[in-house]
This record gives sequence, structure tokens and C-alpha cells, in this order.
Amino acid sequence: MEETQSIKKAKRSIKIYPIFASFTGDMIFFVPIDTLFLTLVKGLTASQITAMTMVSLIICILSQKIILLIVKKIGNVNSLRLGSFMLLIASLCLTFGNSFPLMLLYKTILELAYIFLNMDEIVLKNNLNAVDRSDDYYKIRNKTKIIYSSITLFTALVAGSLFNINNYFPMYLSMGIYIILFGVSFLYYESKTRINVNTQTDNKKLKITNIIFLVILANALFSVSFLYYKAKNKIKETTKSDNNKLKITNIIFLVILANAVFYSIIKMGQNNSKLFMQYDFQNFLSVEMVTYYITAIVFISRIARLLGNIIFGKVYKKIKDKMSIALSICLALAFILLLLGHFINTSFVIKVLLMSLGFFLILAIRDSFQVYIEDVALGIANKDEQQKIIIKIEVSRRIGTLILSTLFTLILMRYELVVVEFVLLILSIIEIFISKQLCNKLTKIKREEVN
Repeated sequence: MEETQSIKKAKRSIKIYPIFASFTGDMIFFVPIDTLFLTLVKGLTASQITAMTMVSLIICILSQKIILLIVKKIGNVNSLRLGSFMLLIASLCLTFGNSFPLMLLYKTILELAYIFLNMDEIVLKNNLNAVDRSDDYYKIRNKTKIIYSSITLFTALVAGSLFNINNYFPMYLSMGIYIILFGVSFLYYESKTRINVNTQTDNKKLKITNIIFLVILANALFSVSFLYYKAKNKIKETTKSDNNKLKITNIIFLVILANAVFYSIIKMGQNNSKLFMQYDFQNFLSVEMVTYYITAIVFISRIARLLGNIIFGKVYKKIKDKMSIALSICLALAFILLLLGHFINTSFVIKVLLMSLGFFLILAIRDSFQVYIEDVALGIANKDEQQKIIIKIEVSRRIGTLILSTLFTLILMRYELVVVEFVLLILSIIEIFISKQLCNKLTKIKREEVN
């Protein structure tokens, strides 16, 4: 009887997950008008917004061990409940705060909330294992991304209009949603029962030490060649019995590295590119018209995000490991389009079209890479390491974003946003080569497993 109740609760949690994760994936009514709200309502500059991101990320990275201890202590379900409550607190700080310190507090609480909320991925994985549906993780995660894209498509449509009626309407709606979500979080359940699944060998049960992890990510953007040199030397010093473990470890390092670079480019690229377009359009239009243009672009970008997730779901199983290369090429193309549009001043229509297409492309590929990384990482990790790996994936994203935030803050003190866009283009080209290496490693190890 107790086992039957456990299965029922697990199935209920699986049903709740797509909606809950979709609404907690972002501040859905705020994101479409974030740069407008922060600059026009809160009076922040581009450098202050970047600095705000930078400081909040430093706090998150330094809090990594504390967060892991809290998650271990209170469990995955209570962690996502804590995360949903922190979303509500963050929205309160953002709405009613009128100073830079309060904006910084909002951003810090928000970043910490997302780390705790990501424990819902582990809850989903364990519940699927309990009901003998472990292979459905990818399917449900992609379904969640599609629902999220559909929701943000709607919010992007109405947020601009609500903002023009009253600057605070989108924020009031956000707070109402987070109150409801906090209540919904108490319906979650994590099954302690786990069916036996076939695993390859204990070689896949790797442990990534904090020292190695931080050394690699600290040099992720500027010392890729050094990383491979060290990895190669380490392999030479080991015996044949350790070769497979080192190959898996090398793949995990590449996964984390590719994830850190790609996510930070997407994150900073999306925020700065929206501001990049806003400043460009202000040379031609009034503030009110710029608001309509930006919200219209954000709305269409949500359609692009939805289509991107649908297309990804169709082709992922066919090209799988090569997906990271394809997404990295699309990322570089996005910044090429944004820069081309910026330098065209003879035709406003062509400017808008090119810059919009670049922005749409960023949104179209954003979710796809995240699902790909999760699929690879959780496919290798054992149950005891799930929390650690999920937190490390999140922290790797923040380390990458921190590096770029610091760099962009320094750049914006002396130069225009166009310099930032050029840097993002260069980094996206570097990401193509990182993704190619990851693809080659995954292909090689799969061939060895078959043989």
C-alpha cells in the first residue's frame, strides 16, 4: 500500500513538473521588458546592469559549498520550495526597490533561487526511475521547454502593452504568480524507490573535485589549449586500468567547459543585444516607439524560441552529439547579423530586420544546448553525484557569466556596446572549436564501448 501511494505521488510530481518548471524558469512578465524597466524606471545604466550581474554571480560562486550543504540537509523537494519562495522575495525587491543596492539584492536572490530550483531536475529523474520511465527524461524536459516558450510568447505579447499602461503592472502579475507557485511546490514528492537500471561500469561513476573544476573553469575562456595539455599529460601518467575513467572525466570537463562558454555567451548576448538594439533604435525613434519595437521583437523571439525547441526535439535523436556544433555555428551567425544591422544606417527597415534576425537566433538555440548538456551529464553521473553535478553545471554557467560580466563592465566604462558584440562574436567562434572537440570525444568513446 505504501509503495502504491509512493508511485501515485511520483506520477503526480511528474505531471506537475512541466508547468512548475516552465513558470519558474524565468521572471516571465519581467524578461520581455527588463532593459526598459531597469533603465527607464529604475534609472540604471548599461554598466550598472552588467556590474549588478557580476556581483551577484560572485556571491553565487562563493556560496557553492554552502548551497550544496543546504541541499544535502533539507533535500531536493525542500530545496525547490525554498527556490520558489526566493523568487517571490526577488520580485518584491525588484518591484519596490529604488536603489542600486536593492537591485543588487534582487539579482543575487534570483541567481541563488535558480540554483535551488534546479533540484527539480533530480526530482524528475528519480521519479521517472521509480515508475520505470527513465528514458522519458529528455522527452519531458523538451516538452517543458516548449511549454515555457509558449508561456513567454504570451507574456512577450502583453508585457509591453502593460508596461506602457503602468510600468509596474508586469511586476504585480509576477508576484501573484510566484505566490501561487510557492503553494504548488508543496505538491511535489520525490520517490525514494529506484528501479535497477543497466549501467556500463563503475568507470562512469566519476567524482569531480572542486579544485580541478574551478581551475578548469577559471581558465575556460582564455586557456583552452592549456586544459587539453594537462589532460593529455595526466592520461600518460596513469595505468591502462584508469584510461576509461580519464576519458569519461575528460568528457565531463569538456561538457562543463562547453556549457560555461555557451551559456555565458547566450546569457550576456541576449541581455546586451536587447540593449544594443534599444540604443540603436533610439537614434531613429521616440522612447514610446522604441518600447513597441522592442516588445514586438521580444514577442517574435519567443516564437523563434518555441520553434527552436520543436525543431530540436525532432532532430536531436538523429544528430545528437553533432547538435552542439550546429548550435555553436548558429550562435556565431546571430552576432554577425546583429553587427551587420548596427552598421547599416541608410535603411532603418534593413537595420531592424538584420538585428532582429540575430536576436531571434539567440533565443531559438538557447534551450536546446541546455537540454543537450543535461542529457550528457546526467547520463554519466550516478545517483549519489546528481546534486553535485547539477550544482556544478549551474556554477559553471555563473563562472562563465561572471568572467564575461567583469570583462564587459570594464569595456563599457570606456567603449560602446558594439565592442561587447564583437567580443561575443569571437567567443562564439571559439565555442565552435570546443563543441567540435566534445563531439569527437563522445563519438570516440561510444565506438570503444561498442567494440
